[in-house]
Amino acid sequence: MHGVVEKIIPALGVLLIIALLGGIHPLQAQTLLNLDSQPLVLEKAPQPLTAASHRFLESRDNQTATVWLFFTDKGVSSESDFSARAKSVVMSDKVLARRAKAGVTQTVFADLPVVDEYIEMVVNLGAKHRRTSRWLNAASFEIPWKNFDEIADLPFVAEVKPVVFFKRPEPVEIPDAPETMDSENRNAAYIDYGAATAQLYQINVPAAHDRGYDGSGVTLAIFDTGYRKSHEAFAQAYVDSRVLAEYDFIFDDSNTANEGIDASSQWNHGTLIWSTSAGWMPGNVVGPAYAANILLAKTEDVRSETSVEEDNWLAAVEWADSLGADVITSSLVYSDWYQYSDYDGQTATITIAANMATAFGIVVCNAMGNYGPSSGTLGAPADAFEILSVGAVASSGAIASFSSRGPTADGRTKPEVCARGVSTAAATAEADDAYGWANGTSLSTPLVAGVACLLIQARPTFPPQLIRQALMETADNADTPDNTYGWGVVNAAAAMEWGTDFSADVTIADAPLTVQFSDESPIPATSRLWLFGDGTTSTELNPTHYYGEPGAYDVTLTITTDYGDITKIKRGYVIAMADTMQVLSDSAFAGESVIIPLRLTNSMELERIVVPFLFGDTLDVTLDSTTRGSRTSYFESIKYLSQDPTYNRYAVELKADDGGGAPPLAPGSGEIMRLHFTINRMEIGGLVNEIDTTVVASHDLSLETEFASFTPRFSGGWLASKDVIRGDVDRSMQIDISDITYMVVYLFEGGAAPVTVQAGDLNANSSTNIADLTYLVDYLFNGGPPPVSP
Repeated sequence: MHGVVEKIIPALGVLLIIALLGGIHPLQAQTLLNLDSQPLVLEKAPQPLTAASHRFLESRDNQTATVWLFFTDKGVSSESDFSARAKSVVMSDKVLARRAKAGVTQTVFADLPVVDEYIEMVVNLGAKHRRTSRWLNAASFEIPWKNFDEIADLPFVAEVKPVVFFKRPEPVEIPDAPETMDSENRNAAYIDYGAATAQLYQINVPAAHDRGYDGSGVTLAIFDTGYRKSHEAFAQAYVDSRVLAEYDFIFDDSNTANEGIDASSQWNHGTLIWSTSAGWMPGNVVGPAYAANILLAKTEDVRSETSVEEDNWLAAVEWADSLGADVITSSLVYSDWYQYSDYDGQTATITIAANMATAFGIVVCNAMGNYGPSSGTLGAPADAFEILSVGAVASSGAIASFSSRGPTADGRTKPEVCARGVSTAAATAEADDAYGWANGTSLSTPLVAGVACLLIQARPTFPPQLIRQALMETADNADTPDNTYGWGVVNAAAAMEWGTDFSADVTIADAPLTVQFSDESPIPATSRLWLFGDGTTSTELNPTHYYGEPGAYDVTLTITTDYGDITKIKRGYVIAMADTMQVLSDSAFAGESVIIPLRLTNSMELERIVVPFLFGDTLDVTLDSTTRGSRTSYFESIKYLSQDPTYNRYAVELKADDGGGAPPLAPGSGEIMRLHFTINRMEIGGLVNEIDTTVVASHDLSLETEFASFTPRFSGGWLASKDVIRGDVDRSMQIDISDITYMVVYLFEGGAAPVTVQAGDLNANSSTNIADLTYLVDYLFNGGPPPVSP
C-alpha cells in the first residue's frame, strides 16, 4: 500500500500495544506505535483460542462460550482513511484537556469505532452480541459451541479470549461496634466529619479541606453495584447538579438504583462506596471529595446466580472516558481462569483497559482484594502498571489481615498505597438516613480515590503518573515500600506539596551560619526562584546562603515546569541560634529556703521548653517545687516529665499553649523558671551543689518552636550553704563574751536560736544545749579547746 505505514504484528501484540499505553509514558507509546495518526493491522493468530482457554470455556458452559473477539483492523488502511474516520470521533473539551495532560493530543487508533460489519457477521453466524470495546478493537459475544470454530476462523478475528467472570466474596465480618475518636480531634471549626473523622484524619484530608480543596470541578466515576440515590448523604450532589450521568450496564438503562428484578441488596455496596469517597452529611459521614462531580456506573450484578462480567467494566470505562472522568474508583478484583503468572500488567483484558484509561489521563483506583495475608494474592486489574492499587489498614495503621499482597507476576511492588479499610464509616442502603461501618479494600479504595480528586483539583496539570507518584512518595512507608503496605497510608496534604523539594547541609546552628541548599525536586525544572526568608533571593540550582542574624527563617523554592509553577515552603527551616540558658546561683544558711532562677535569652518564639536538671549531693538539700518564671507566668502548663529524688534528677516541661490558646514566648531575656530548695538545718556551711541541665537521662534541654526543637547554649549554676563559725552564735564573725550572753538568753530565756545549728553546736554533736554553753565558757575563760572545725 503506497504511502501507508502498515503494522503487521502477532495477534497477542494487540494486548502488548494496549499494555504499552499504560506501561510506559504515553508519549513513548505514541512514538513507538504511531497511534496518533496511523492505521493498525494485526496478524491473525494461527490458533485464535488457546487450548487452555478452550478447556476452560468448555468446563464453564458446554452449550455456549462467552468470549472476546479481537479484530484485526478497524477498516482503515491508509493515512487518509484514518483521518477521515478520525473526524467522526467527537470529544468534549474536558476530555481533550484531560488527555492532553497525558500526552494524547489527537484522535488515536483506539478511538476509532469498531467495524460494525464484523459484529454483524458474527451475529449472523448465531452469536449474541454483548459489548463492544473501541479501545481494544474487540467485542464480547455468547457463541454456541456448534458455531464457534466457524466464527473463530473468520479472517478478521485475530484472537479469542474468554470473558472473565467474578463472584464477589463474602463480606469481611463487621465488628459489633466501631472505634471512636475523641471529639477534641474533630475539625469542628469547619466540618463535622461525624463517624468519618478518624478515617479522614488518618489520611490528612482535613488539612486539605482547610486549604479549600474539596474536589470541585473534578469528575469521579464510581463503578459498583448500584446506589441508593435517595440517601441523604447524596442529596447535596443532586442539589448542586453534580451527578452528571449514570448508566446501568446490567440492564442497559439509565437508572443505577434498584429496579425490576434486582436483588434487594443490589445497591448496598455501591452506596457504601459513593458515600465513603464523596458523600456529604456533616455529623454522620463526609467523603474526601464531597464537592466532586459524579458519574455512576452500575456494573456488578449481585444476584446469586449471576456473575459479574468484565465486559461491563470495559464498557463502563470507555463510557466514563467519553464523559470526562478524571478518577475511577473500582472495587472489583477479577481472577476466574487466570493464574498468578497472568498478573503481569499486560495479560488480563480488564488490566489492559485500566492501562488504557491511565494512558488517556484517568487516575484509576482499584482495590487490591481481600485475599491476604499470603503474598501474590492480588488479581486483575490491580496488577495494572500505573494505576493506584489500594490496600486496607486499621485505625492504628496496621495492615488488615485480609488485605491482598503483591508482588505482581513480573515482580512489581503492590499495593501502591493504603487507607482505612477496617471499620470504615459509610452511608448504608437500609434507609435514606442509615449509616454504618464496613471492612475491606473496597472501602479503602474510595478514600484514596477521593484524595486523588483533591490532588487533581490542587494540581490540575498533572497527568495520572504524577498524581500517582505524588501520593506514593508522600505516603508513610515511602522510604521502604513493600508488598504488604506498598508505599503506605496516603497523606492528602503532603501530596499537595509534592513536586518540588530541597535540602540543606545544616538547618540548625549558631548564628552566623552559612547554608548550602540543594534542589531535590522530582519534576524537572526550567527555572527556579529561592526565597531565603531574610529578604534575599537566588535563581541558582544549588545556592549557598549566609545568615548573619539569629532567627527562624522560612525558605521557599518555586520551580517552573512543564506542568506550571510549583512551590515548596518550609517554615522555620533554617534556625540560626543565639539562644542561651543560664542557671543563676545563690546560697543560704542551713535550714533556710533558697530560690534558684533559670534565665533564658531566646531569639525566636517558643512554644515549649524542656529543662532537665541535676543537682549534686555534697550539700543536703530538698527540692520543694518548680514554678514558672516572670516571663512564663502566663504559660498554661508546667509539669514534671520525670522525677528521681534518689539521684536528684528531674525534668520539667513548660508549655505556652496547652489547649487554651496562650501565645508563644516572645523573643527576649529573663527568668523562665524557678527551682525552690530547702537546705537541711543540720547541714554545715561552705558546701556547694552544682546545678546542671545537660546530664539527665532520657530528656534533653530543648527549646521548641513551631518548626523545630533545638538545644541552646548553657551555663550551669550552683546552690551553696553559707559559711558559719562554730561558737559565733550571734553572727558577729568572732567568738567573744557576747556569744555566751546569746547562748544564755537562747537556752534559759527563750531567745532567738543561733543562725544555724552548726553555729551553736561547739562540740559537733548535732545539737545546741548547755554542754555547748559550758564548752564556750571553758574556751573563752579557762583556755579550753576551740570549737570543733568545721
